[in-house]
Amino acid sequence: MTSPTQADQDLLALAGDFAEPGHDAWMAVVEKSLGGRPYEKLTKKSYDGIALKPLYTKANDGRVSAAMSGPTPFTGGRSAPGSTGTEWDVRCLSSHPDPAEANRQILLDLEKGATSIWLKLDLTGRSGTIIKSRADMDALLDGVLLDLATVVLDPGGPSLPPAAYVMDILSRRSVAPDAFIGNFGADPLSTLAAVGKVIVPMDTLLGRMADLAAHVSTTYVSAKALNVSTVAYHNAGCSEAQELGIAMATAVEYLRRMTEAGLTVDNACRQMAFTLTCDADIFLSVAKLRVVRRLWTRVAEASGASEANQTAPIYAVTAPRMFSQRDPWVNILRGTAACFAGAVGGADSVTVLPLESAIGLPTKFGRRIARNTQIVLQEESALSRVADPAGGSWMVESLTHELAETAWGIFQNIEAGGGLAASLENGSVADMVAATEIERARNIATRKDPITGVSEFPNIAEKTVDVEEPDAATLVAAAEERAAKANGTASSLPGHGDGALMTALVEAAHDDASAATIGAALRGSPLEIKPLPQHRLAEHFESLRDASDRWTETYGQRSRVFLANIGAIADFTARATFARNLFEAGGFDVISGAGGNTVADIVGDFKESGTPVVVICSTDTIYSDLAQDLAKALKKSDATLVYVATRPGETEAGLREAGIDGFIFRGADVLNILTDAQECLGVSQ
Repeated sequence: MTSPTQADQDLLALAGDFAEPGHDAWMAVVEKSLGGRPYEKLTKKSYDGIALKPLYTKANDGRVSAAMSGPTPFTGGRSAPGSTGTEWDVRCLSSHPDPAEANRQILLDLEKGATSIWLKLDLTGRSGTIIKSRADMDALLDGVLLDLATVVLDPGGPSLPPAAYVMDILSRRSVAPDAFIGNFGADPLSTLAAVGKVIVPMDTLLGRMADLAAHVSTTYVSAKALNVSTVAYHNAGCSEAQELGIAMATAVEYLRRMTEAGLTVDNACRQMAFTLTCDADIFLSVAKLRVVRRLWTRVAEASGASEANQTAPIYAVTAPRMFSQRDPWVNILRGTAACFAGAVGGADSVTVLPLESAIGLPTKFGRRIARNTQIVLQEESALSRVADPAGGSWMVESLTHELAETAWGIFQNIEAGGGLAASLENGSVADMVAATEIERARNIATRKDPITGVSEFPNIAEKTVDVEEPDAATLVAAAEERAAKANGTASSLPGHGDGALMTALVEAAHDDASAATIGAALRGSPLEIKPLPQHRLAEHFESLRDASDRWTETYGQRSRVFLANIGAIADFTARATFARNLFEAGGFDVISGAGGNTVADIVGDFKESGTPVVVICSTDTIYSDLAQDLAKALKKSDATLVYVATRPGETEAGLREAGIDGFIFRGADVLNILTDAQECLGVSQ
């Protein structure tokens, strides 16, 4: 390396005449730009109460506290410190109810760049592929090279029958047991939380899970038996720390049960993988993936696992709750942001849901965009070439530390309450998640948490997206007809333990026993709890749009809102734009008055509009002169609802006395305002 020239030295010294800016200097500039508003206004809090600050310094760098003491794992992800990055697994979701069609989609995904498949199953066909017999599973996996492509099961119900079918297929196709690197997807507690019912008592449920793990650990040494998924809890409204705490409590419940059944801690840990959600909040999603790796390493180390078994694969999926039915094209942006977070956070695999996921079955276009989003980020943006992209960021390291502390506390609280199984049965986990969901719903209603294309910047003229709508009942009937031809039996199943039950189930599958036959042999006294509600963030606003569409189909036009603009364009434009945006979020057609300086002119425009809902828009100064008189005149002219675009203050009493029904302003309960307006017009009936 050559020494710098004099010119280089002069160039490097250009900043030498300027004082190095410090925190105090930065604060002085900030306070000036805020114009007297408190600096705290720039700080946002997460739903776990963690402050998200506008500036982080070395003093904020995350450190491991006493509660998290012990070996600090590499939180960045797929590769060890000092190495270059590795590619994550491009995992596509398969959920078409017809096994044959699902197979065609799987093969296309694998041909076009996917490296693994997430098989979502559902006996009803409403949210996954119908698998009622070995023939169905054969059709689903026809042509899939199971020794090359990673396959992860998501049973959506009993996990043992589909696992037995896959194991039988591996045997019949002569796939070497150690060549299969998939995941059999057992996660009975998450299934119970989502569905609310399982076919056996809790002790039997967890015992059979341990039996599957024992069988996999000795037979399929490169595979996993368990996939701890937090998707159901996230859909129910949980926070980031709650999601992490629940994940750890689930894993510890499984770990405890597997070791009680005779597995060593190392063997039990090797059966574990985690599926977590990533949403459009990139920094929190990145931190969440880093934290789960840290927490699991701490749990495994404390449980006595060797260092080689203190890690587990992390599967990231773009959060279903953030996807909208309205303006679904925005879902491409949401999915891209979440995929980016998964990559930066070090996920071992990422699944990007297609843009139509909230509407129905994805189109070929939607699947292609979801797949290519990952490929572009991996191949063209080169995100996989950096070992830990977020490492060393004061903001991310600090957030990782604080989130880990909070999640660890939630995990400890669940354990203190008897563990996750007990907490699901007594409802304490559901209560914890519901409290967060109530807070989140309030923020969505007031647009503190805006939803682009739905609660903010809606497009009421958007065209619907066509999705496939297969006849689930017909497909179920066809699957039952195929299952009726399966003559195998499963009447002499042993109790769970040491993998004996799973061995017998694989034999039953090989004997061509149907899923119903196997299920009948496994059935016991059912366990029922209240299932976690599954929400999407946009659902309440979208229900208003649905009601508006029904009204439009009936009457030929949308319900309308008239903007009573006072003064010149400069006087009313800002608030008129705000009002239009607000009411279009409820599916209203907004008619803007031309503006006027007299009550008579404005009332005349109102009468021509033919709508009973009015929003007065102008400046506060003009309101003080004309708003009360205008409100009275509008009411006399049969205006049913009259709003003023301003924050209520000292003039509220006078305006209400004049006939004003409400106020619209930033921070108002928009959902309630729109609901009232629809009810007034009969739209919501």
